[in-house]
Amino acid sequence: MSKKIISYSNGLGDVVFEKRPQNRSISVSVSARGVVKVTLPGYVSYLEAQQFLRTVEKKIMATKKEMADKYPAATLPTKAQLQALSRRAHDILPARTRALYELLTGKVVIRNKLGITIKDPFRYNRVAIKDNKTNWGSCSTIRNLNLNMHLVELPADLMDFVIVHELCHLVYSNHGARFHALVNTATDGREKELSKKLQGYKLL
Repeated sequence: MSKKIISYSNGLGDVVFEKRPQNRSISVSVSARGVVKVTLPGYVSYLEAQQFLRTVEKKIMATKKEMADKYPAATLPTKAQLQALSRRAHDILPARTRALYELLTGKVVIRNKLGITIKDPFRYNRVAIKDNKTNWGSCSTIRNLNLNMHLVELPADLMDFVIVHELCHLVYSNHGARFHALVNTATDGREKELSKKLQGYKLL
């Protein structure tokens, strides 16, 4: 998965373009904070995605206005509330990540193509807690995990699902069949159920 942020001066603001190999078409969404996100299949270029965005620009601007009317600044979290949430997230998420890492390490065996067991496949280096606007979590090529502080506002099973999802990315970096099979095993066969449930929660 790769990501690119492009700034527009026509009112769109910063637009996040994110490639997702499992996607079959380009899609555009607008968060409550007015952040525009474009997801595209891996085979589609960023230039093609930008061209597509121009064709739906008026619709996106209308959606941004609807979001601004629906979620006025007064209804969004204050700076003090965000700071309190950040402290709570820093208290909870690193410890929960460690617990889930230990659970998966004892529960799931990963083997390479030769059938040899891979030692410590879910090992990560550090956990960063951020106020992300476009995702619940991500992991880097150097095995660092990035978790959205708003995860602590989700039901416990969904918070754990996101963390497990990112830990599984340390084994398989893409969203291929082996990755989904691993997440499904790690969640006791609940991957599709939890994924669908998570879609009902939008980032502000």
